[in-house]
Amino acid sequence: MASNKKQKKTTELHINDRLPTLIVDNLSIANRTDGLYFIRLTTHLPEGFKEQARVMVPTASLKRMLDVLCSKSNYYPKKKTAKKKTAKKKS
Repeated sequence: MASNKKQKKTTELHINDRLPTLIVDNLSIANRTDGLYFIRLTTHLPEGFKEQARVMVPTASLKRMLDVLCSKSNYYPKKKTAKKKTAKKKS
């Protein structure tokens, strides 16, 4: 008996064996006005910082990546709250 269920197509991951594996110490992210984020990965060396990689990432993809990083590291940073300014009463 044939199944009427649609089979989910598996996505293949194509590995580029020529890419080096890099060690990075720092991640910096700059937001742009076009919905992309500029990500820079750097390594701290005795001579200074060495840029290892630059990546442009759309907002939705960056959010998914951050979710994976938080999940895998079991680290969920708390959102910083702005300090409330209290008005001083004049006497």
